[in-house]
Amino acid sequence: MNTKGRSPAVTPQLTPVGQPSHTLLMAQLNQLIEPNDVTAGALLELMSPQELLSLIQRRDHYPQGLAGQLAELTGQRPTPGSAQDLKVSLSRWRKRIDFANAEAALETIQRCGGGLLTDQDPQWPIQLNDLGFGRPLCLWWRASNPAHLGSVSSQNSVSMVGSRDASDYGSQVTYELGRALGGRGFCIVSGGAYGIDAVAHRAGLSHDPWEYPLPPTITIVAGGADRLYPAGNHSLLQQVIANGVLYSEVPAGTSPTRFRFLNRNRLIAAFSRLTIITEARFRSGALNTASHAVELGRDVAAVPGSVFSPNSAGTHKLIRSGSAELISSPADVEQLLGVAPEGQLPIAAAADPRQYPTDGLPSEAALVFDVLSFRNQLSVDEVCARSGLTVIETLKALALLAERRLAAEHELGWKLQRIESK
Repeated sequence: MNTKGRSPAVTPQLTPVGQPSHTLLMAQLNQLIEPNDVTAGALLELMSPQELLSLIQRRDHYPQGLAGQLAELTGQRPTPGSAQDLKVSLSRWRKRIDFANAEAALETIQRCGGGLLTDQDPQWPIQLNDLGFGRPLCLWWRASNPAHLGSVSSQNSVSMVGSRDASDYGSQVTYELGRALGGRGFCIVSGGAYGIDAVAHRAGLSHDPWEYPLPPTITIVAGGADRLYPAGNHSLLQQVIANGVLYSEVPAGTSPTRFRFLNRNRLIAAFSRLTIITEARFRSGALNTASHAVELGRDVAAVPGSVFSPNSAGTHKLIRSGSAELISSPADVEQLLGVAPEGQLPIAAAADPRQYPTDGLPSEAALVFDVLSFRNQLSVDEVCARSGLTVIETLKALALLAERRLAAEHELGWKLQRIESK
């Protein structure tokens, strides 16, 4: 039986003596087995990784009785010759043996400043185990700060996905929601694609400085972690690696293909307790992510758009079917989440974690609050210009914010201030 205990594992053993390390074993299996292979996942419940690898390497061996054990474990009896049939699965995996080179893949990811996580590592994202037999065999990662690995749970992250051909409306909504959630200390999880994904990552990266122990954003790519795809997002993905984490469940050098994108979507859904679709066409791949989230019992939310916009047909479909909650503001998202991450009150210590700092203040004060930042000091004239308020309205708003201890005046101007929770 495969034990799921966790033991510290940091640096992959590239030249094992005797029995190969667990990291190397999982890297070898990962080169033979495509992600989301339920047959392989079930076999790893019946045997150890070493036993499964040895079984695959015995090219003409098909053990009697094993198919029956699989059927009993999964509750399914696949049709002979189907993709899930044990004999077909073993034949499929064995075809890759001559092309596999796990040591080279591990060396490549190390040259990229990354590594490999397995379910025995303490940094393993345990929320992915909710995928059952479809959970990833391992995760290839790249991050400038390895301390970010394992710091994100389903409770302190939100997944955001949507159309690749995002409209200005979809981009603006995504950015505002993502930035507001980042300000509350949530990690934004997405897939690194053009459109909504890219905007979601930029929103997560927009807080400077970032003052939380978890990464501001996580990208889960469909190809190898050494290949920053799509090429047009190369600079953005480099920023994710520098400030957050990039994950892949396929070895270095693997090309992103359509079925790998669809497989990858289940990881985005499993990573967070809430998946938000801000804009999606009727047949968008983002709906596939939402479907995975529903199957996992995760919350799903969608943003409505114009009835004349094809880019909102998918979100309307989710809302109409009851698969997603309708949201139109950060406050709606906070209400869905219920509470902010424990000990992380980025703006003010409020009795109700769903309360927004400017609740109860005039609209002018709320407008000035949105104009100010935690980092840059703005003069009264600059605040007037950015908010569109008169000097008198601006001064009154600043006084109210100072009274509530949300803003303070410094040598060069005004900026937001944080209140430490007691």
